[in-house]
Amino acid sequence: MMTMKKIALIASMGLLSLSAVQAQQDSTLNRTVVVENLYNPTVMDASKINVLPKVEEPTVPKTNIDYATSIRPVSAWNYQAMQPIAREWQPDAAYRGYLRAGYGNNGNVDARLGYLWDISKKDRLNVAASLDGWNGDLASLYNQDWESRLYNTKVGLDYRHAFKKVDFMLGGAFRSQVFNFVDYKDYIDYEGDIPSGATGPHPDRSFLDRQRQTLAHAYMGFASNDKDMPIQFQAEVGLKSFKEKYPVMRHLEATKETNFYVAGDVWKQFEKGYRLGLNVRYDNYAYAYEMADDRTALEFNPYYFLQNDDWKVRLGAHVDVVGIVYRDNKVYVSPDVKVEYTFSDSYVFFAKAGGGRQTSSFYELAEMTPYFYESYLNSTYMTLDAALGLKASPANGWWFLLSGGYQIRENDVCLNLGKGYPFWYIRNMYGNTNVFYGTAELKHDYKDLLDFSLKGTYYHWEYKNGVWDGGNPANSALSLKPELEINAEVGFKPMQGLRVNLGYEYVKRCNDMAGDPISNLYLGADYALLKNLSVFAKFNNLLNKEYVASYAYPAQKLNFLAGVSLQF
Repeated sequence: MMTMKKIALIASMGLLSLSAVQAQQDSTLNRTVVVENLYNPTVMDASKINVLPKVEEPTVPKTNIDYATSIRPVSAWNYQAMQPIAREWQPDAAYRGYLRAGYGNNGNVDARLGYLWDISKKDRLNVAASLDGWNGDLASLYNQDWESRLYNTKVGLDYRHAFKKVDFMLGGAFRSQVFNFVDYKDYIDYEGDIPSGATGPHPDRSFLDRQRQTLAHAYMGFASNDKDMPIQFQAEVGLKSFKEKYPVMRHLEATKETNFYVAGDVWKQFEKGYRLGLNVRYDNYAYAYEMADDRTALEFNPYYFLQNDDWKVRLGAHVDVVGIVYRDNKVYVSPDVKVEYTFSDSYVFFAKAGGGRQTSSFYELAEMTPYFYESYLNSTYMTLDAALGLKASPANGWWFLLSGGYQIRENDVCLNLGKGYPFWYIRNMYGNTNVFYGTAELKHDYKDLLDFSLKGTYYHWEYKNGVWDGGNPANSALSLKPELEINAEVGFKPMQGLRVNLGYEYVKRCNDMAGDPISNLYLGADYALLKNLSVFAKFNNLLNKEYVASYAYPAQKLNFLAGVSLQF
């Protein structure tokens, strides 16, 4: 028989074993905490003119290389501006869905819907939809009231499935923009000669009030997700299409563009922190429009990439073969060199010498303005895109950037205002341009209670040997190019849950052919009624200025937008 001491010893050992098993099964010892930023987009500003070139910026934080598994766009370089300080984390408020709806004078509407759905551990679906635009009276470029209308509807879907070593991606987007031409009613009643291109199957000319453009994009891709694979890759095949109803500027001829493309990135990652890779892209453009030629292009981008605690270096080249099927071949070569050096932990010196092809297509032009006129299409080639600068966060909450650059463009797309009574449109010109630009930016954020930012960019343009049918080609081509941009904004929280921001944007163009400079003073506020429910309001053009805000569209005078936003 066992003594009491033996029984107690055996019982104690059993309890210890059972405790160890329970400890191994306790999920709290092996728990992954996922912290997500609160998805709360800000109210969109009024339409702004697209500004080229875009000033890229480097990132400061020293992190391990984490390569993206998306190929849109194919890139291994990120120039996102760092935040002065990290805002307060809210892990318990990371909602999957977002809904916003706003309405204002002039029929202004702004609606957004988005949801990120984790169907399973291996499947994720992201859906988004939006509607924005207006329908109201504006002062046209002829200084008379114009019953303007412009609405943009967008729907997008992205799906991803994670296989054992490869991710599969499938998705697409659809966009429809409906609009009318400036003073179309006066044009319908006009008894004089009809401008060339405005005749055809619609003698009543009422089609000027029924304009519509549709843009669609579908893609499928694969990307490696196993870092132990000897060769990493990402690839995508896709199709973009553009269609237009009643294309006034194109002789009412059916206008359709189809862009089939294949893009990929293949690389080898080495233990010493460097990477050797090759980007490849093929584009084929086909047109149902007699004045636009079918065309193709092929791009190769071999590169070497290195990152450590202090350095981030990319050495490569762009080799583009344009017209490999439908036109005489033409080969372009440009550098792909980027360097960042981090010192004193928070200072970054950066320099680059890049380039490459920028495709000109109906799809890209329609995204800038629905009023574009295009009789032929040429791709812009960036022979050189050089820049250098310094950015830093010298103290907690402070951040600044100083940079300058120079670009050389061949066949640059230069847009300018044209008119055919009584509506305005955007005329396309192509020419060789050079531009020098300098940027200075300052930001400050104080404990998420007060923040301000100030940014200014100056551009000096030169226009050379472009195609033009008369007049001064330089003045016309550069009329919508920016010469000076200033953006300033201050935001503060006067009370818990309430945020107010006041800002000003100013854009002076190279000459006055497009009218007065952009001058928009705006005021906005949002207030959290509940943890996931907010109301917002925004007032634009408080100075009641008249100017062309975006390509061929006069700005609304004092206007407002108010609504609610919900996270769920």
